[in-house]
Amino acid sequence: MLAFGPHITGDISYEQMAQICDRSLSTVRRWFARGKNYRRPMPADLRHLAVMNFLLEHFEDIPEEVLQNLCFPDKSE
Repeated sequence: MLAFGPHITGDISYEQMAQICDRSLSTVRRWFARGKNYRRPMPADLRHLAVMNFLLEHFEDIPEEVLQNLCFPDKSE
């Protein structure tokens, strides 16, 4: 499970999380902020986070072809 830290969540940085979830760095920082700067992730964000968490926890068990399609989709289709 991802652990919430000041700048790194598990083994992934906020910058990497922003790139994976296709969100701005400031949005990701607000998800983990406390107080008035906190912003709850939207349902689509939670879905991205859940998929990211699953992939990080189970990447060794996922066939290479599936990982390639999930992580590097062919955008020409």
